[in-house]
Amino acid sequence: MTWHMDDGLATRYADGDLDATLASSVEAHLLACAPCRELLTPRVPRARLDRVWEEIAEAVDSPVPGPFERALRLVGVREHTARLLGAASSLRLSWISAGALALLFAVLAAGETTRWGLVGFLALAPMLPVAGVGVAYGRGADPAYEIGLAAPYPAVKVMLMRAAAVLATSALPALVIGLAVFGRSWAVAAWLLPALALTSLSLVLSRWFEPAHCALAVSALWLACVAGTNLGEPSLAMFGAAGQLASLAVTVVSCALLAARGKKAS
Repeated sequence: MTWHMDDGLATRYADGDLDATLASSVEAHLLACAPCRELLTPRVPRARLDRVWEEIAEAVDSPVPGPFERALRLVGVREHTARLLGAASSLRLSWISAGALALLFAVLAAGETTRWGLVGFLALAPMLPVAGVGVAYGRGADPAYEIGLAAPYPAVKVMLMRAAAVLATSALPALVIGLAVFGRSWAVAAWLLPALALTSLSLVLSRWFEPAHCALAVSALWLACVAGTNLGEPSLAMFGAAGQLASLAVTVVSCALLAARGKKAS
């Protein structure tokens, strides 16, 4: 559209009397033509403009909550807290489903119910919550990081709330897969303490480094330890009594450090 609007065209556009093609041409012209916008402005009712703006503001300020956020509200979590937790990408159904499928395929590829399959399951299961925590909070991974900083919570509390939510949502599918593949054996739960230890350790390290980098480093260290105890044949040494005690010690020390950090922040 290389010409300008006249009074008649402006009135017809404001009244909605133009066909779709001409209306689209007018709108494209209005984006670059200030005189035509000034010509049109007095012809559009103020009430109509206010109504359109209110609809836009409502759509922007009140986004549709996701399944996880709705579930939190159902169990009594406050709306603003549920919104803060639900904004984390690792608390979305797509992330949780992808992690569960990756764990299932890894176990099946390792030989299902063989000892290697069990070792593979126990090695990978603790990494799911660690990875989820790594992308649940941090400037580089969290799309709502700046919003989280403005929330009425200390940054440590936001991080811990999301970590707890990630741990819970990651543990459930891993437990279901373990029971489905390996049956009711003590070994299907032997990864829980290591998961707590790895998650809490990555949270401690996130005081100095990006959470995603901490999760990657802790996961790599964990895999190296598991691989080191399984060089010759499959072994559950990392998940026996000594391994569980070591995981418990790491968890307790890490939680103590996080608690001290939380007191300083408050």
